[in-house]
Amino acid sequence: MTTETSVIGKSLPMLDAYEKVTGKLKYAGDMPAHHRMHYAKVLRSPYAHARVVSIDTSAAEALPGVSAVITHQDDITGKQKTCGTPWVDPSFNFRGPMISEEVCFVGDEVAAVSAVDEDVAREALKLIEVEYEELPAVFDLEEAMRADAPQVRPWGPNTLPPSLFEWGDIEQGFAEADMILENRVTMGNQQHAPLDRNACIASWEGDRLSVWTSTQALFWMRDALTDFFDLSPSKVRVYSTPTGGSFGLWWGNNFMFLAAALARKSKRPVRLVLTRDEVQTTVKRRERPLIDVKIGLTKDGRMTAQSFRHILDNGAYGNKFDPYQSVADIYTTEHGRVEFIGVATNLVTAGCMRGVGDLTLAYAIEQTVDMAAEKLDMDPVEFHLMNHWKTGDICHTSQEVVFAKLLFNKNPQVELTSSGLAECITRGADAIDWSNKWKGWGKPSSVEGHKVRGIGMGISTHISGLAFFGFNGITVKVNPDGTMALTTGIGRMGQAGDTTQAMVCAEVMGVELEDINVIDGDSEVCGHTMVTFGSNGMHMVARATKAAAEHAREQLLEYAAKHLEANAADLDIKDRRVFVKGSEERGVTLKELMSTPIYEYLAPPEVIGSASKGVEFEKAGKMMMADFAEVEIDTRTAQMKLLKFVAVHDSGTIVNPAVCENQVAGGYYQSMGFSTTEHLVFDDETGAILNPNFMDYKLMGPLDMPDPEIMFEEVYDEHGPFGAKGIGEGVTCAVPIAISNAVYNAIGARIDPPITPDKILQALKPKT
Repeated sequence: MTTETSVIGKSLPMLDAYEKVTGKLKYAGDMPAHHRMHYAKVLRSPYAHARVVSIDTSAAEALPGVSAVITHQDDITGKQKTCGTPWVDPSFNFRGPMISEEVCFVGDEVAAVSAVDEDVAREALKLIEVEYEELPAVFDLEEAMRADAPQVRPWGPNTLPPSLFEWGDIEQGFAEADMILENRVTMGNQQHAPLDRNACIASWEGDRLSVWTSTQALFWMRDALTDFFDLSPSKVRVYSTPTGGSFGLWWGNNFMFLAAALARKSKRPVRLVLTRDEVQTTVKRRERPLIDVKIGLTKDGRMTAQSFRHILDNGAYGNKFDPYQSVADIYTTEHGRVEFIGVATNLVTAGCMRGVGDLTLAYAIEQTVDMAAEKLDMDPVEFHLMNHWKTGDICHTSQEVVFAKLLFNKNPQVELTSSGLAECITRGADAIDWSNKWKGWGKPSSVEGHKVRGIGMGISTHISGLAFFGFNGITVKVNPDGTMALTTGIGRMGQAGDTTQAMVCAEVMGVELEDINVIDGDSEVCGHTMVTFGSNGMHMVARATKAAAEHAREQLLEYAAKHLEANAADLDIKDRRVFVKGSEERGVTLKELMSTPIYEYLAPPEVIGSASKGVEFEKAGKMMMADFAEVEIDTRTAQMKLLKFVAVHDSGTIVNPAVCENQVAGGYYQSMGFSTTEHLVFDDETGAILNPNFMDYKLMGPLDMPDPEIMFEEVYDEHGPFGAKGIGEGVTCAVPIAISNAVYNAIGARIDPPITPDKILQALKPKT
């Protein structure tokens, strides 16, 4: 920090901690029943690709207790827009109908029912008669890209136009290289696997729609509903409740539209809560990639050129042409080419998940970098320190550049605002005792009988939000007792976004965290706030929070100046009190100031600060991280054990150390699952998911791995509020790199995630 702070930098409890530990926090599934509310269930496709030839719902509609049945044919807008009309999520994570005439994956929506209770709704589903015409399906990325491949969905090609970034002269860059390495990488299918289940309540009053749902995308959800149902934004009100962990699963999703459509047809509130299997198999999964990496290097280890081709699996309804990554720039070269291609397959929709783009691409890049260091016989730490991204470097692949080209035909130079990556690398290496444990290439860190140990490292980066997410509108109202109400649309996903925004407000206003009451999650009350993803909460949303608090502070100082007969410029606020600088005894408490009538008005003052701020995009604040791992592998049983894990992060100023440590630890646990156990298994013939629940989809528990050693390198970022950058997503990105490289150091075999005992066993066979 450049100045002394009283709230920022302290490990303060989360505002909703008591509600969480006592079970009082209300998620969407906990919302009380509305008057006359009915309950919904969804009929889903048994086929990966088929056309609905006919559908008969008469028996279901005749069942006592059923209030509505909808299919792709229903016009629920009154404007010839049926349930089969595609809607589009602004984040490109979904484009498709809420109910499909041509189903595109196993579990796709075919019909939905609302009834007096869930049992009746389930019985009604059994009475719906559907005749399907099965169509060819394609599950493999490269097969889906072939010209003669089956068309995955009834609109557009399987392959989206590429998102392409080029700088320098790539051919010249490779010509300057003494060595060229090429590598192809793929990984498993990870699911978000939240503890909570997706839920939504929808209700209509005439032409006004109200929706209660757990979402991190309050205003994107409102806008998507507004667009689909042809309503004015003033006619749609979304209440976003907290999510039980989102990681990207909770924003605009099809089930919300189903609830709204059923509510309109049944003329009553409708509640839809997905089952665990539906959450796991029908909403969204992480994009599985196929990545080709090519890098050129000189004999002394300098990188001359880099080329990445990142094919991302969009599944049935994903519509992404770019994964919103940062890591393609993490090694500085004069020449580069990066291409992203979104491809549709007849599998459950794929889209954003924590660390999107950077987790997968960083793994592919870092595996290749590790191979390069081995070829050069360089210590990995030395190699990373020689080539990594530095403050002031140009972000060649920043997504703001893409949209500047698309919208304004401009090609801006986006500059990296800060980087503490070198310090993260050196501190992490010291913490894991790299200099003693690294024995060289082909040499495990230790061998004791049939147990071998290895160490590995990896680096990554991630965005701290993106400028084109929109403006943030924040208000700060000072109450008569000197406490304050902060309104914000920030999503609450367990990441303490409400707490850290309140800390920013409290710091500016000179009060304590408990003096700030955060009002969030209501599109009618809160100003438009960026969708909470891409780790934008602190680096971007808090700019508006800080500005709104500063606006309120100015008003307070003006009123206090009259009260104290002083100049506003000579006043300060601290410990809930306004005082004259240098004469602290001459002052007034906020409570006294806000409750004392002003002579001219015969009434106490009213203070409301506000700010509506967008984010300039020609400077980019990126979080940086370096992770280190030590593993032990039993060569008899092929079992791997993680012995030690070190994570060092540059997220600028650490606003709340306890919250940030929790973020890093949570990302480590989640990414360890990606690295070792988590993988949705698809049937090769049908495309159905074979492990649709927590019994068969293996999540790691706290006893499966050691607590991580977490450190922060606080590099003040002038572009962020109080010098802060983002943290929430990047914490997953370097974990699988460090684990995989440690495995290679131990057994001399490179294994892509998930690194399971059967893969280790196969890798060990040639050595036995």
